Amino acid sequence: MNSVSGSPLDARQNPLIYLVIVVLALIILAVLGILIVSKIIKKKHESPEYIEEQKKKPTTQAHVTKLAKILELSKEEELLLWKICRDTQASNILYSYTDDDYVDSIFKKEFQHFIRSRAKDELLYTFFQLRFHIYKVVNYSRYITSSHNIPDGTVLSYPAPSGFQYQFTLVKNEENGLLLKVPDTMDDNCSERPEKLQKLAMVFSLANGQQYAMLTRVVQFLNMPNDEKLLLVTHSNTVCPQSRRTSLRFAVNRDCSFSAVDVTKKPDGNVSLKPKENCYDGTIVDLSEGGCKLFSTLPIKQKQYIYLRFEILGKTEGIFGQIADTRTDYDSGMYAIHIAFKQVPLAVKVRLLSDLYDYAQ
Repeated sequence: MNSVSGSPLDARQNPLIYLVIVVLALIILAVLGILIVSKIIKKKHESPEYIEEQKKKPTTQAHVTKLAKILELSKEEELLLWKICRDTQASNILYSYTDDDYVDSIFKKEFQHFIRSRAKDELLYTFFQLRFHIYKVVNYSRYITSSHNIPDGTVLSYPAPSGFQYQFTLVKNEENGLLLKVPDTMDDNCSERPEKLQKLAMVFSLANGQQYAMLTRVVQFLNMPNDEKLLLVTHSNTVCPQSRRTSLRFAVNRDCSFSAVDVTKKPDGNVSLKPKENCYDGTIVDLSEGGCKLFSTLPIKQKQYIYLRFEILGKTEGIFGQIADTRTDYDSGMYAIHIAFKQVPLAVKVRLLSDLYDYAQ
């Protein structure tokens, strides 16, 4: 009698196995199809033609909502940005917010509208905070991590053990290191001239205002035929961004006068400030909402209070400040005094910001 191969259970399981295999194959094909379509869409969305086409479209509230998440805007900032885009009929802000010139153009247009409608200082100040927020995200987030990316012409500061800052200028960023111009103050007899193979901690800032610190090593000093002295240092892969500024600094060349301040402590822990009569001349070389750097022949000590007078939009304003740092600037032979502003009225802040951003014209 012939035996029957297999069993009724095996016969029932085989179709199930085939069905599972078919379903898995279909799922894999579907996933591959989605990945392929996604790559095609992504490639299209990253093409210059698509981006230019999107830029031309008007900004919608959905664009602003999406951008607000990218920039981590507060609800107040998001609503203000939507108002700016709506009032100025801005092109797609989602694709144009990285263009500083374009963003400045619509902010300037809206600012002049605010001035005509006599907007309150609180709104104008929030307006400038929003402008800096966008600038900061766009520009300060583009970090570099290697000295290979430092552009020629960058000034690198070497803080010597004595506290003096020696300013080296990057002449050429070469494959084997950074070729720096040695400042005249560091001649062959300078006691603070670094030795061969010595490690150097250097600080520099890029055009976007982001400051970096790095550790490098001296290779050799070079005497060029034109009597120029150069220093070759090694490249560094430990370039570290320093703390971001809380306000945008602008390079200026603005005359000022300043005087000492009588400081009286109040019972609540605050201080009362009163400027003294004697005034001295100085020059402000960079300026922001939060402070400035000025050149002076007077070596004012840290933590001292100061009263500055300088023009803002054609009107002389007085602002209190406190000395954060004083260093010798060897190029000018003067003292570089870093000042943090104190007790600045909101109206003065708004006038100063409209002057610095050049929105008032």
